[in-house]
Amino acid sequence: MVGKKIYQWVLPLLALALLQGCGFQLRGAIALPSHIAPVYIQGLGEYDDLRLELTQIFSFSDIQVVTDPQAAASTLKISNRSSDRRVLSVDGNGNVAEYELHEGARFSLVATDGTVLVEAQPVNTITTYLNSETEVLGKQQEEGSLRRDLRRDLASQIMRRLQAQL
Repeated sequence: MVGKKIYQWVLPLLALALLQGCGFQLRGAIALPSHIAPVYIQGLGEYDDLRLELTQIFSFSDIQVVTDPQAAASTLKISNRSSDRRVLSVDGNGNVAEYELHEGARFSLVATDGTVLVEAQPVNTITTYLNSETEVLGKQQEEGSLRRDLRRDLASQIMRRLQAQL
């Protein structure tokens, strides 16, 4: 009985120690310097999907996002936000066979004193999907899912660049 209780505690602790030693960290957590916190995100609406993704990654990284620019130590400026869909190919009947989806933005990070911490630079993500004339509803749902993935990837690119340049 005592041996069983020891295994209940020792095995999870051993697993945690191994994960800690291998450099494991939660997905989405980015190591950012604490002097940029708190951060204000400018250029995106309060409920914009990209803003929500960025806010989530910042929170995973222990960086607070504020809604008042006066309370921020730095401002993440997002501009030139784009979301496009273009025809990539058509079939023999002239129907769209394949679409290309694009999500893009331009970002920079500026301290409250006006010092540019990260220069303005573009980020883009692109993917394609096949269009079926018979599965219209399913393709609309697929496009929505792909757009969410593209925005998540766009937010991750921004965060990785911030990490690399800070």
